[in-house]
Amino acid sequence: MKIKILPILFAYLTILSCTNHNKQREVNYKTEKSLSAEFLGNYNGVQPSYNLKNQYGDDMIINGKTINVPSSDFKFLIKENSVVTLQQTNLEDNTRVYYSGTYKIISDSSSTINILCEITDGKNSRPKYFLNVNKVNKSGTCISQNEPNFNFDKINNQK
Repeated sequence: MKIKILPILFAYLTILSCTNHNKQREVNYKTEKSLSAEFLGNYNGVQPSYNLKNQYGDDMIINGKTINVPSSDFKFLIKENSVVTLQQTNLEDNTRVYYSGTYKIISDSSSTINILCEITDGKNSRPKYFLNVNKVNKSGTCISQNEPNFNFDKINNQK
């Protein structure tokens, strides 16, 4: 009798654990926040020039010279379905680099919404930017780990 009950109990527990796992995945999907339509669109800001830093936080020096990163114009386009693109324009020579990726809402309070943008140029660059958006005036601060912060403003309501 014990031998017959053990396989049935094992099968029941296996089915139960699969069911719980699928329900958990469904709950996670449903609880992921989506961005309200009023926050979709273009956000524009200018990052000041800065000296490239080494792993110790000191200015990087090559052949006795510091490496200066010129000022850049950043245009984030936040779209539906967690899609984000970035057009980054070097303000010294007007060259552009295009990035694409996804965003997710990190926090959402009554006054601000914090968005993490994880993007790539399709090659070796994979920066992450945090956009801290003021809900009232749709302006804010862009934060990156290895670059200076800069302010931005929403420039249209494009989706």
